[in-house]
Amino acid sequence: MKHGMKKNYKQILGLMVVIISLVGSSVGLGGAQVDAATSSQNPDAKRAFSHMVFLGDSITAGYEPGVKAANYDGFAPRLAEQGLFRSAVQSQNHSILGLTSTGLDNYLSKVTAGSKITTNDIQANLPGAVYSLNTIQAKKDIAQADLITVTIGGNDFLNALGSLNELPQDISSLNLDQVGTKYKINIDHIMKQLTSLNAKAVIVVADQYQPMPAEVGTQLYAGLNTVANQFSQIVDQTVKSYVAQGYDVRVAHVSKDFPGKELAMTHIAEGDIHPNQTGYDAIAHTFAQTIWGSKGDRTPFIKGQSATSTTPVIVTNGQPLQTAYAPLIRKGKTYVTLRDVTTALGATVNWSNATQTATIQSGKNKISIPVNSKQIKVNGATQTIDNSAFIQTTKGTQKVYVPLTVLTQAFDYNVQYVARWKAVFIRS
Repeated sequence: MKHGMKKNYKQILGLMVVIISLVGSSVGLGGAQVDAATSSQNPDAKRAFSHMVFLGDSITAGYEPGVKAANYDGFAPRLAEQGLFRSAVQSQNHSILGLTSTGLDNYLSKVTAGSKITTNDIQANLPGAVYSLNTIQAKKDIAQADLITVTIGGNDFLNALGSLNELPQDISSLNLDQVGTKYKINIDHIMKQLTSLNAKAVIVVADQYQPMPAEVGTQLYAGLNTVANQFSQIVDQTVKSYVAQGYDVRVAHVSKDFPGKELAMTHIAEGDIHPNQTGYDAIAHTFAQTIWGSKGDRTPFIKGQSATSTTPVIVTNGQPLQTAYAPLIRKGKTYVTLRDVTTALGATVNWSNATQTATIQSGKNKISIPVNSKQIKVNGATQTIDNSAFIQTTKGTQKVYVPLTVLTQAFDYNVQYVARWKAVFIRS
C-alpha cells in the first residue's frame, strides 16, 4: 500500500460507515439476502428502447476526479450504445453532481409541477456554481422515455459523516439509522413520482457498491461487504412493492461487481470513491444484463475485428456487417462496398455497365450513383456530392465503393458513431 493511502481511506470511510447503520431494525434489513428476482424482471435481449433517460448523482454523470465534465464517460453512454443493437436511440442525462435522495425527490417534485428552479432550490450546497434546471424539458423527457435509470444514495451517507475522524474495526457502536430510514422514505417517493410521470417505462435503480479495499482491516472490510448486501435490501424491498402494483421496475445490483476489485475499479487509492473506467464498464454491464438478460451486453466485432482496427466497424440494423471487403478510408471519408451494405439494409441495387452507374432503391426513395462522378440523382433530382464512388479490384473482384455518407443522407438512414468501438451504426 502506498504511503498516505490509509489516511485517504479514513477520510472517505464515512460513506460506508453510514451504510453500516442500515443494518438497524428501523429500516427492517435484518440479515436477509438480496432477492435476485427483482434484478431481472422480464429481461428481453431484443427489446428496443428508443428513448432513454438517466437520473441521479455523480455516478449517472460519469464523474471521475481530474476529468472535465465534457469528457465524462460513465455507464450511461455505454448503456445507450448497447441500445443501438436494438433500435435507434435518443438519450438524455439529467444527473446532478452531489445529489442526495432528498435532492432527487425534491427535483422530481419540481419537475412534476413544471416549476422554474435552480439547483439551489432542490438541495443546498451542491458542488459548483448554481445553475438553472429545465424542468419542463425533463418532464417531457421522462414522460416520453421507455427506459429510465436511477443512481442515488451515496451522497446521503457521505454527507452524514459529521466530525467522525477515526473509525474502529468494530463499527457496531455507530448509530446512524436515521440516514437509512430517510433514504428508504425518499427512494419510495422517488419511485412513486417516476411511475406517476410515466407508468409504462422500464425503471432500473442501482444499489450501492462498496468502494473500500481489504487494506482497511479484516474485520471492517468484512463488515462493509456484508452491509453492502444488506443495503441492497432497501432498494429491493421498494422495487418489490412497485412490481406488485404492475410496474416494470428492476434493480441493477452493481454492488456485486466490486468486492476484491475495489482498487482496480475505483479511484480509492487517490482518495476518491468514484469508479474508474473499469468500474463504469462493470456498472454498465450489470445494467445491460438487468435490462436485456445474460446476453444483453454486446460488442459489434466479428472475427478479425477489434477496436484497434484502422477501419470502422459497420453495424446495419443492429447486426455487424458480414462482408469479405473491409471499409476503406480515403481523405478521412469512409467508403463501403455498395452491394454488401445496401443488401444488409434491405435495399436493392441495379448496375449498368454501359453507364457505370449503380441505382439503389430503398422504400420510395431511389438514388443513382455514377462511378467517378460528383453528380448523383436522388429521386430524379441532381445533387452534388463531395466524394465520388469508385471501382477497386479487391481479392481479384471488382467492387463498387461508395461514400457511406451519400447512402445515409440520401435515404435518411439513422446513423450513430460509437468512438470506443470505432463502429458506425446504421438503421434503415
